[in-house]
Formats: sequence, structure tokens, C-alpha cells
Amino acid sequence: MDTQFTLPDTGAPGISATSDGGPVNPPYSLCIYTLGRFTLVRDGETVHYARKSPARPLLLLKALIAAGGRQVGAANLASNMWPDKEGDLAQRAFETTLHRLRKYLGNDRYLIMEDGRLTLNSERVWVDVWECERQLTRLRGLLSRHIDADMANEISHCADRIMRIYQGHFLARDQSTCWSVSLEERLRNRFVHGMLALGSFWEQQGLPANAVFCYQKGIEVDDLIETFYQRLMLCLDQCGRQPEAIACYHQCRHVLGVALGLQPTGETRQIYETILSHYTPLAG
Repeated sequence: MDTQFTLPDTGAPGISATSDGGPVNPPYSLCIYTLGRFTLVRDGETVHYARKSPARPLLLLKALIAAGGRQVGAANLASNMWPDKEGDLAQRAFETTLHRLRKYLGNDRYLIMEDGRLTLNSERVWVDVWECERQLTRLRGLLSRHIDADMANEISHCADRIMRIYQGHFLARDQSTCWSVSLEERLRNRFVHGMLALGSFWEQQGLPANAVFCYQKGIEVDDLIETFYQRLMLCLDQCGRQPEAIACYHQCRHVLGVALGLQPTGETRQIYETILSHYTPLAG
């Protein structure tokens, strides 16, 4: 099988994608990016604040997405955002903030309120978190099937879609809260497992250069997972890129030392020493 992982411009069948993973075509008139940054794109244009950002309304939108974005109880949102207020006061604060959020978004149809539950209208609103989870589930299913050339190409497209979408952790630039950390951790874990499984798949197909992309992306997302460094060093070695493999070891040693006060495990050191034993730098 000779499938080159090339970062194509399309994601799932029937969905066009921009370079950052967002959809290009209708029906979505509002796109919400939360992975690694928080950005709203309405009708193809980034939403900019006229003066200062409407902090509370946007916080409500973030809390809604963190809670799943669909059929989220207004009372739960109110208690999360205004824990120091009594029930009625929190509810009034919620209603005022929801009104401000609708006004800011510019279209009442983006948010649906029914029977005390708030929902982001998925027919008009695209959220990177939703798409990322869909593609991670799709990738897991693809990797569990019998693999042929067509399936390998489909896996490549799905992997590219995930890597473009996952620009960083959920609301990475915001302070973690009790209502955001659960989604952040779940997505991080799913992404890490997905990249490890995908890298292993490409190695099994005899395509270590493809696996390199996966392990490098994994390190970008979580640089404390030693398995990423181990697999990356081995794949770089197979590709004849020994200087990069050696640099990868030194990066691993530095990161683990600074962040955790630890040295690489014996397995990692053994990989490094094996690479050194058969690598001779070019003179001059």
C-alpha cells in the first residue's frame, strides 16, 4: 500500500473545509471555534468587538458548548455562571445575559429555548468541538475495518480533518472552570488516543513518514506523553532522519525534567542509544 499522508483540503464526504478545519459552504451561517482559541465567524467574516468584548454573554455561550450545546437546562447554566446568587436572581441574570447574547450574535434562530432548555441550532451553527468529536468517532470506526487502498485514503482525509480542527485544548486561552474542565479533558484524551492509534496504523502499513505527522501533532497537544517521543524517534530513524530523532530525545528529556523533575524511562534511553549506535554524522 502506497498512501501518502498529504493534508488535503477536504474533510468528510460532502463537507468542504478551510485550512483551519471550518466548513466553507452553507448551511452554517455561524461558526464557533473553541479549540486553542475562541473565535466567532458569521457569514464568512470574523466577528470583532466594537469596543470591549461582551464578556458575560460570551461566557454563557462557552458554558453552553461545554455542557454539550443541546437541551441544556437553563437552571444549570444559571447556577454554573452565578453560583453566588439565589435561584430567582440567578435566573434573572441568565435571562438578561441570554438576551444580550442573542443581540450580539445577530440572529435569534442561532439559539433555541424550549421548556427551560437552551440549544444551539445545529442547522445554522457549526461548532469545532462537535465536528472534532464526529471525526474522532469516524476515525475509530475506520481503523477497526478491513483496510484497502480506498479505506487508507479515507483514513488520511479523516486524520487531516481532525488535525486541522484540533488547534489546541478547549478554551485554552481561558482560565479553567468547573464546567469547562470535563470537556477539555475528554477531548484531549480522545485526541491523544486517536493520534496514537493512527500513528500505529501508518507504521503497520509501512509508512513511518505518515506516522511522524501523528506523533508530532500529539506532542504539540500534550508534550508530557513519553510514548509519543518513543514512537516519533523510531519513525524518524526509519525515515533516515537520525538528527531529528536525536533532537527529539533531547526535547523529551528537557520537557520531562522541567515539567515533572523526571528523566526519560529506560525504554526511551534505549531507543536513543540504539539510534546513536548506528548513526555517523557526516564530516564537515
